[in-house]
Amino acid sequence: MMLNFDAAERHFCITKRQKTSTPLQALVVMNDPQFVEASRVLAQQMLKNGKTPDEQISYAFTALTSRKPDPKEKQILRELYDGELKDFSHNPKRMKSILAVGEYPVDKTLDPAQLAAGTIVASTVMNFDEFLIKR
Repeated sequence: MMLNFDAAERHFCITKRQKTSTPLQALVVMNDPQFVEASRVLAQQMLKNGKTPDEQISYAFTALTSRKPDPKEKQILRELYDGELKDFSHNPKRMKSILAVGEYPVDKTLDPAQLAAGTIVASTVMNFDEFLIKR
């Protein structure tokens, strides 16, 4: 997996890593169980640290990129959250499948549809260039 992110092999010594962003990296971040689980755990923190969806989105965005989202980014992520929340509310099988990924326990006190929607938002922010590459 780390070769997809330009990490050197163990038998090489490099002084500076390349900075690339490829579709393969996006596929890994969106589908690898480690990243899906990390998104879910962050979504749990989002729900615990934010009272409204906008606060939750800002929390996740700041945690992953070290900056506040601008109004356009927040609007797009809110639309994504609302759409996913609606879909997860009507499709419990899809909701259960995304919440079942990983070994970290799911917080049963949280609304599962909100948690699943937050997981998608967190996963989306993990695909931002600012999260993947230090410039």
